[in-house]
Amino acid sequence: MIFLTLICISCAKQKTFEEYLSTFNSDFKEELAKLNVSNASYAVFSKDSVILHDSFSAAGTGTNGESPFLIGSVTKVFTAVAIMQLCEEGKIDLDKPVSEYVPDFKITQRFPDSGPITIRAVLTHHAGIPSDSYLNKFSKNPGDFNTVLDYLNTGYTCYPVGKIWAYSNLGYALLGIVIERASGMKYEEYIARHIFEPLKMDSSGFYNEYLSQQHLSGAFDGKGNPATELPLFDKPAGAIYSTADDMISFGRAFIDGKEVLLKNETLEQMFMLQNKENLLDLDHRSAICFNYKNKAYELGRLLEHGGATMYHRAQMVVAPDAGMASVILSDSPNGRDNAWKLDEQLMVEFIRAKGIVPDRNLNHEKMMQLSPISGNNLRSFTGSYAMPGMVCSIEWKNEHLSPTIEGENFYLVQHDSNSFVPAKRFMGLMLKSRKMYLMLEEIDGEKHLIQAMPWGGLVIIGTQTTPEPIPISWKDRTGKYAVTSAGVDEIPTLENVSISIENGFVLLRYGFDSALTFGRNVTVALDIAGDNEAFVLGYGRGGGEAVIFEPGKNCFEFMGMKFEKI
Repeated sequence: MIFLTLICISCAKQKTFEEYLSTFNSDFKEELAKLNVSNASYAVFSKDSVILHDSFSAAGTGTNGESPFLIGSVTKVFTAVAIMQLCEEGKIDLDKPVSEYVPDFKITQRFPDSGPITIRAVLTHHAGIPSDSYLNKFSKNPGDFNTVLDYLNTGYTCYPVGKIWAYSNLGYALLGIVIERASGMKYEEYIARHIFEPLKMDSSGFYNEYLSQQHLSGAFDGKGNPATELPLFDKPAGAIYSTADDMISFGRAFIDGKEVLLKNETLEQMFMLQNKENLLDLDHRSAICFNYKNKAYELGRLLEHGGATMYHRAQMVVAPDAGMASVILSDSPNGRDNAWKLDEQLMVEFIRAKGIVPDRNLNHEKMMQLSPISGNNLRSFTGSYAMPGMVCSIEWKNEHLSPTIEGENFYLVQHDSNSFVPAKRFMGLMLKSRKMYLMLEEIDGEKHLIQAMPWGGLVIIGTQTTPEPIPISWKDRTGKYAVTSAGVDEIPTLENVSISIENGFVLLRYGFDSALTFGRNVTVALDIAGDNEAFVLGYGRGGGEAVIFEPGKNCFEFMGMKFEKI
């Protein structure tokens, strides 16, 4: 009798999925409020049902599924779909060079042993193309994105093709030009006719021009204060606006099997792991345009793409093996910070409740090289390290490796067979931290300092490098610089620019305009290639970017902008 009573009590305590959903949505909105999100619209859905579709407005302004938001880099998914449609028509081959479709694409290849820049390499951010041009990046009148060719053709590649995943907005702007050349249509017209119209995405379009589209410029900063959003120059990389309702239609095209946009076999090509044997990518897994998420393996393959403009944020997730997808759109910088709960929690609870068991055999792992600490000569990892955004050093002290990162010195103490934790020495004891996990690895003859990020995933935060003699011409260039190329209708983007020499390196420092909520202060070390040319040291987005001085003058170009010594 007691046993039966306990069973009944246990059954009574079990929530139905509908009860869980109600609690989840209430908690989700509370988190959006705590994150100072002003407005957001979000949905989780399957091919034939909407599991959750709601909106949040801190000011109670009536945000709903028909409210327009800028989706930022989620635009790249539309660009990639257009490329794949043209592949189905036989107008594009993913493994042919970009120059076959855009013969006037003539970027200077810095690496003689590199293969050609193919469409596939650009789609997966493995082409070695520079990441951004900040000239006219956000402007009331951004102009024709085709002029990106002028910038690329006077510049250099950052890495050999296939070397490492390095995110590139300019690469997707280049794909927009490929679409125009292969289709004979303007990029915006192609997307409207071949994606918006078939899916009846009647509330979606491109934010092109501030004066005629001011209804799209509304945004809020991280404290909830009203702000103004300007249009983006490189449209194929991030200029679409849409609604949650329209994005449900778009997301369903990847999971409903109806082949409205692409054949199912083409979608499978998009979902395939593209960089399985790339060791420098560590655990980052690339598909065509999408990134694999490293969590919620219960769902099988989980692919995502995020987006950020000056203030707006977006996130799109597709779980093809579970037949589910999600989207969140917001006009606030923190608007997607808790978006992971939509897929990693709500989707998982849904498939459990419905008894859905996706085929996980398609969720392939990628190759990684993690050497046990005991097998490494730790002293060989001492020296200077650089990455795009930071320069640090590692010494050998008290029988431990001792990094100095952004002025903070600590010891590396072994945590497990592969990783270290930071520690401070106090009265002969090592006081360990559990907030950061670091690894040391040698790949292809280069030594790297690697961090395990709090949200999951591994990132190279420094590559060992040796300072080279600094030419006199570069020693004379130290000092502060001001932007000279920004127009009156644009955000200047970069500010507080300076060049200095420290610890044997030429360092370039810069910050982002306060209107750009994704920016921060950056320090990069330069690899001096001649009297007037240098390249940013390190791997990742922003690495390999060129710094070009005008001969005989104290002015230089960097990421599309011009600077003059103050």
